[in-house]
Amino acid sequence: MADQFQSQLPIKPDQILEIIIRRRWFILIPFCITITLGLFYTLTAGKTYEASTLILVQPQKVPTNYVRSVVTSTINERINTISQQILSRSNLEKIIDQFGLFEKAQGMYLEEKVAVLRKRVQVKIERTRSDAEAFSIIFQGDEPQTVMRVANTLASFFMDENLKVREAQAVGTSEFLDSELEKTRKNLEERERQLAEYRSHHMGGLPDELETNLRTLDRLQQQITIRNDALTQARNSLNMLQTQIAQSNEMSSQTMNDSFSSTDFGDDFLKASGDEERLAAAQKEYDLLLLKYTEKHPDARRLKKTIDKLEKNIEENKKKAAETDPESGGKAKSGSDDLTSSMPDYAGMQQRAQVKQIKNEIQKIESDIANLEQQMKQYQARVEDTPKRELELQSLQRDYLNIQTVFNSLLDRKLEAELSVNMEKKQKGEQFRILDHARLPEKPISPNVKLLFLLSIASGLGIGAGVIFLLEVFDSSIRREEQIEKELDLKILAAIPPMKLPKDEVKNKIELIIFACFSAYAIIFLTFFAILNYKGLDRTINFIKSIVSI
Repeated sequence: MADQFQSQLPIKPDQILEIIIRRRWFILIPFCITITLGLFYTLTAGKTYEASTLILVQPQKVPTNYVRSVVTSTINERINTISQQILSRSNLEKIIDQFGLFEKAQGMYLEEKVAVLRKRVQVKIERTRSDAEAFSIIFQGDEPQTVMRVANTLASFFMDENLKVREAQAVGTSEFLDSELEKTRKNLEERERQLAEYRSHHMGGLPDELETNLRTLDRLQQQITIRNDALTQARNSLNMLQTQIAQSNEMSSQTMNDSFSSTDFGDDFLKASGDEERLAAAQKEYDLLLLKYTEKHPDARRLKKTIDKLEKNIEENKKKAAETDPESGGKAKSGSDDLTSSMPDYAGMQQRAQVKQIKNEIQKIESDIANLEQQMKQYQARVEDTPKRELELQSLQRDYLNIQTVFNSLLDRKLEAELSVNMEKKQKGEQFRILDHARLPEKPISPNVKLLFLLSIASGLGIGAGVIFLLEVFDSSIRREEQIEKELDLKILAAIPPMKLPKDEVKNKIELIIFACFSAYAIIFLTFFAILNYKGLDRTINFIKSIVSI
């Protein structure tokens, strides 16, 4: 068998045509069957219609140089977000109830309806002719009117949700910035309070007062120098005056001793005058001590007790003299008063007043010097603490400036967010605009008439060609003259034509009529299939219905 196959001669085009004519029934019958099945499936299969709405992403109307939008998400992100919201179960259930979808599918559960409806909705991002961003919402269903209405409804949902999402994002951003701004304001006020307390607590020792403190120290040093010079002069004057007073006292003491020694008094008077001389000498010595020391000095206290004792003795002696000889006592007293009054010590009184004045001046100068030195210590401490205060103040100011920078930045962003919120509320921001509304679909997308038409033709011809090929391969009959000469190695002497009988003519006519009927059937169905593909299934069926009704 293999040798027989390999020894076959090549087939010529006229032989192919002869085989097709001879095996025409194996082509015509499968072709009619496939055309019939394809047309039947096309007419009986469920129809699916598709409607789409093209939506343009329109940029914001206010220039971005004036108002920047706080919604920074891309179109893909926002479409995905809105799609999840639109295709949520609750929203799809509303659409099912609103348009009465799946009314014929009584046995379907609600979850299955929602899943099927979600698969029928598609969101496709496209580009318009001006390269602007756009996207289309596609919905598929079995009723053209319902498909169109659902597609338009989904488009309106997208537009509404876009406005809500943008406004919600803008409001959320504004509220977030507002809360952060309030926190930052409290921190800033706390830093301001700390900085004010620090400046108030260290007033006079701040870094910006260093130059003033140094000038004040120089001025205080000059004043102390002046006060020291004045103190030195006052002390020199006091020493000179005390020396003069001491010399005057010595001279007056000698003069009084000489005058008392040359005068003749009684025994009582001499005794009294001796106590008075000692009292005067003690009083002068006490005055000299007071020039150097205070009344609390031990020597001054001891001398004060002596003076008091002498004064007491003099008073007792005078009382005794008056009791024994009142006249002489009175004379003696008057004489003593005359002597005392006759010699007033004006120079001593003036010198003592000058000493007192100089002492007061010295005390005042010393007090001034002490105050100036105390002030110098304060200013020196301020100057020495200035580097430390500068570091502390820089730290506080740095924190304050950082928080203030953040506060100003948040304030600017808050104002921008408020402008963006107002822009979104007034619908001046980026919006969705419908370019093409969903129209009533006339041609179903399923079944695909063109695809079924081509498949029916190809399958019919393919089946016939395959059967013919198999029959020819396994057919061992000799049908050509070349096969006799080459395969059987015999020479043809004569050729006898086939004999035609009367019954063969009748058979040929019947076969021709049947072939013509099958051919007409195939042509009619093929033409009807072509019309369905060209005109559309619904138009063709409606046209046929109109003709039938007429």
